[in-house]
Amino acid sequence: MVVKVRFGRGPVVTRRKGKNSRIARLTASLLTLVAISCASLGLWRLGSDLDWAGDFFVQSGFFSHWQVWVGAGIGAQYASWRLTRYARSASRREVEDARAEQSGATVRATATTV
Repeated sequence: MVVKVRFGRGPVVTRRKGKNSRIARLTASLLTLVAISCASLGLWRLGSDLDWAGDFFVQSGFFSHWQVWVGAGIGAQYASWRLTRYARSASRREVEDARAEQSGATVRATATTV
């Protein structure tokens, strides 16, 4: 006795660009929050150096300098900007592809009705 198992067709794997636009948009949003946090820590450290604020929680080491925190904030915001730009270009491409598919579908439907 031979038993044949048939599976249905699964999701189609595509090689289109910009598949990760949702993740990029989420990461960009989180990186903006990280940039704000780093900048506020940098301002706190600068205020602590000028005796305008209380003691900073890191007294010595690499992370005790305000330049490190402000630089990390700038870097995080730049990465957020690049990811947002990537996600926006990917969503434009998806809209163009959807329009092309719709126009192709109407042409095929028209061709079959004639």
